[in-house]
Amino acid sequence: MPLNRLGEHGVGFRAWPELFDPQRPTILMIHGAGGRTDIWNAQLRPLGRFFNAIAIDLPGHGNTPGKAYGEISEYASWLVGILESCFDSSSVVLMGHSMGGAICQEAALHGSDLIKALVLVATGPRLKVAPAFLEGLKKQFHATVDLIIKYAYASSAQPLMITQGADLMKQAGPEVLYNDFAACDRFDVRDRIDKIELPALVICGKEDRLTPPSLCRKLHESIKASKMIEIPGAGHMVMIEAWRDLNEAVIEFVKELP
Repeated sequence: MPLNRLGEHGVGFRAWPELFDPQRPTILMIHGAGGRTDIWNAQLRPLGRFFNAIAIDLPGHGNTPGKAYGEISEYASWLVGILESCFDSSSVVLMGHSMGGAICQEAALHGSDLIKALVLVATGPRLKVAPAFLEGLKKQFHATVDLIIKYAYASSAQPLMITQGADLMKQAGPEVLYNDFAACDRFDVRDRIDKIELPALVICGKEDRLTPPSLCRKLHESIKASKMIEIPGAGHMVMIEAWRDLNEAVIEFVKELP
C-alpha cells in the first residue's frame, strides 16, 4: 500500500484517513520553500473525509532525511520517482503550494501517467525572488525570515499566525531555506507550461504579495484545461488564511474529475 511504501522509502508524511482506501481519489500535497507537512494541517482531515489526503516532506525538510536539492527539476524528479515507487496502481492529484506548485508543474511536464490532475496554489510559471531576500537569508537569517513571513500573509492576518509561520520556516535552517529560494529564483517554465494538458485548478489569494494573482493568471491562461479561483482577504498562505474556501474549491474540483 502507498502509505507503507512511503515509509519504506524514508519519506516523512502525514495522512488522513490513516488507512489508504484504493477506491478513493488520492491528493498528494507538496509544501513550499522551507516548509513541511504542517502547512497542510487545515487540509488533511477536511479533505480526508472524501479522499486519501497525504502531505509529504521534501528531501531535507521535516521528517524526510537527506540533503535538500538546489533545483526545482531535481525535486520534481524525486517526486516522480516516489509516485512510481509508491503509487504504481493509483493515480494521484498533485497539490503544491508556491515552490511545491513549481515542483508539481515540472513533474507534470515530466509526463508521469500517475498524475491525474493538478491543484496549483499561490504559484506561477516563474518564481523570481527579490535579491534582498536571497542576500538577507545569508547575512541576517532570522530578520529576513520575519520579513518574508510578513509579506506572506494578508494585512488582516492574526499576529499569532504570522509568528507561528516564521517559527516553522526558521526550523528549515539557513542553508535549506536559501537553496529553496534560489531554486525558485531560477525556476522558469513559461516556454513549456502550455504543454501541460492535465486538468488543473489554480488558486490564489487576492492579497498575495509574493506570487501575485497576475502570476496565477498566467498559469490559468497557459494550461488549457484549467480553472482559476481568487480568494478575497487571503495572501500567499491562502491554505492557512482561507482554508475553508480553499478546501471547498479543491473538493468540488476533484469530485468533478472523470
